[in-house]
Amino acid sequence: MRKFKSYTKMPPAEEKGINIYGVFLKSLGICFGVSFILIMLYALVLSFTSMSDSSMSMTIQIIMIVSITISSIYGGKKILKKGWFFGIVLGLVFTLLLVPLGMCFGQSLSLDKYFAAKMLMGSSVGLIGGIIGINLN
Repeated sequence: MRKFKSYTKMPPAEEKGINIYGVFLKSLGICFGVSFILIMLYALVLSFTSMSDSSMSMTIQIIMIVSITISSIYGGKKILKKGWFFGIVLGLVFTLLLVPLGMCFGQSLSLDKYFAAKMLMGSSVGLIGGIIGINLN
């Protein structure tokens, strides 16, 4: 007797035995690592040049964009499907984790329009990075 194939497919990441949560945590670690390295480089530039601190806000935003993009490209490339969703969640989680980290360094908690803009920026950059990561396969 002939056996029929099952038409229910597993997601591509599960077919290859990829732990999605592990990839997410590794991507989050990459995000924090890239941010740390770039912030240290910026601190070195500030300390050894006559550059003013007025560019700090813009530079921190650029560092955040670069780190979310790199980590969501990595994650999208590893999970093989729904990279846009992976990138959005990664951007939101990274941005939300920056709040208690900033509070440890003396910032106050302010849930205002700037925080909402930062959340929107993190999720949209993650979305784009996740799409790029999927398409690099």
